[in-house]
Amino acid sequence: MKKVTPKQGAVIRVAQVTNPRTQRVVMLRVTAAGRIAGRRYIKLYKVAKVATWVEVEATSWKQATAAVKGGRGKKVRAGGRKAREAKLAA
Repeated sequence: MKKVTPKQGAVIRVAQVTNPRTQRVVMLRVTAAGRIAGRRYIKLYKVAKVATWVEVEATSWKQATAAVKGGRGKKVRAGGRKAREAKLAA
């Protein structure tokens, strides 16, 4: 008989960064180490690494941004346990 384990939802990490041209706050996807995912965003917003982000259990970007706007999710700071584990795994 197979052992059934509960499904773990996908975690999406979202950081809020200010656009230097328009001064608008934009949401970007972040790696476990706190780096912005995507070189074009690093170049566009002139930020490579963030200090804090929000981890949300969601299956799509739309769900994740809606959850962050709604105040849900877990706030994470760079240099935490998960960041160190991700750095060691790489």
